[in-house]
Formats: sequence, structure tokens, C-alpha cells
Amino acid sequence: ENGLGWYIIFHPSPAFQRMLMVGIGTAVAQQAVGIDAIQYYLLDVIEDSGIDSDKKECMVLVFLGIVKLVFVFVGGKLFDKRGRRPLMFASLIGMTIALITVGVALKIDTGISTATVIVGLAAYLAFFSIGMGPGGWLIPSEIFAISIRAKAMSVATMLNRLTATLMASTFLSTAHAMGFGEFFFLLAFICLIVLAFLYKFLPETKGRSLDDMSEYFAEIMGDQSVLQAEIELVQKREKEEDQPLAEVVQNEAEVI
Repeated sequence: ENGLGWYIIFHPSPAFQRMLMVGIGTAVAQQAVGIDAIQYYLLDVIEDSGIDSDKKECMVLVFLGIVKLVFVFVGGKLFDKRGRRPLMFASLIGMTIALITVGVALKIDTGISTATVIVGLAAYLAFFSIGMGPGGWLIPSEIFAISIRAKAMSVATMLNRLTATLMASTFLSTAHAMGFGEFFFLLAFICLIVLAFLYKFLPETKGRSLDDMSEYFAEIMGDQSVLQAEIELVQKREKEEDQPLAEVVQNEAEVI
């Protein structure tokens, strides 16, 4: 299994290649939209919006945290009812609008700019929590075939965290170089790229087993190797499970 899994990941056939692209791409996209970076530096964004009171900043942070927590539960309920694709698309569209709203509010200094920034950030966190948040982990786990599942998830997780590190470590320097408003416009553009990617490549996984997904990728890519790999893995596991039993039977026969 170890050799089979790693070999497929580094030398994927067309079906496995598409499977890895969608699964790993979704995991990376979850962080490319800037969620960790924004959460780490929420205080800087809030200060840039015009709030200079420690008490008010604390209240805003608590409010945004509650919004995100509430919508995590909302997303959990909707994912199984509405399906993965609709929630991911709604999430990205909502995040794009929210990011543009925050960017405009930070660029235009008006009497309602501060409130607009807070509402925009709340909307961004809410829309992330109903789609990209849970979907970034759920979809890869529902797409990767059993023959590569553990190894592919480890690669997806590693690249997810590397992307989060990159986004977070460059957030302040990039925002100061571009301006906070322009940086939020950049994140909105990234959301649109992710939306186009998922719209083209993401299959609906609701109610479909791992075998169904393997068959789906084999069919659309005209590549049966993914199904053959699953068969080989099952045969290998059966052989490993039967071997100890065979030895026990042989030992009993020798005693008799």
C-alpha cells in the first residue's frame, strides 16, 4: 500500500492527476482566500478603519468571533442539505462581495466607513464559515481514492498550512506596500479565481461514496487505472488478512 500510494501521487495517471488537482487545490484555496491572515491581523484592520479605543476594538473582535462561530454550525447543517458545490459557490461569491466592500470602505473615508468595514468583515467570516471553511477539509476527504487517501490528505494538509503561513507572513508587508484597501481587492480577485477553478473542476460529492468518486474520475478522464489501483489494494489487504489465518490452519494440521 505504501509503495502504491506514494508512486501514484508522484507519478499520477490522468484520473489520479485530476483527483489530486481538485482535492489539493481545494485545500490550498481555503487559505489562499486569506482567512488566517485576516484573522491574525484583524486588530490592524480594525485600527485602520478608524477605531482607536481598546474597549471598542475588543468588542468588535468578540462580535466577529461570535459571528464566525454561529455560522460554522449553520454551514454544518447546510452542507448536507444543499450539497457541496452550491455552498462553495455561495461562500466565494459572498466573500468576494464582502472583501470588495471592506476595500472600498477603507479607501473612502466617510462617516460610515468604520461600520461598513465591521459589517464587511463579519460577512466575510460568515460566508467563509458556510462554505470554504468546512469544504476545504471535507471535499478532499470525499474525493481521494482509498489507495491514496492517507498520503494525499497529508500532502493537502501540508500545502494548506504552507499557504496559510505564506499569506499570514506577507499580510502586513503587502498591505502596507499596497494599502489595506488594495490588498482586500486583491483577495477578492483571488476568490474569483478560486470560484472559476471550483466551478470547472469540482464535482458534487454529496451522497456519493469513495467508489463512486473513483468511478467518476475514471469516466471523465477515460482512465481505468484508478479502479485497478483500488482492486489491487483490496486484494493486497485480503491477502494480508488471510495470511495469519492460513498459518494457524497449517500449524493445527501439523499438530493433528
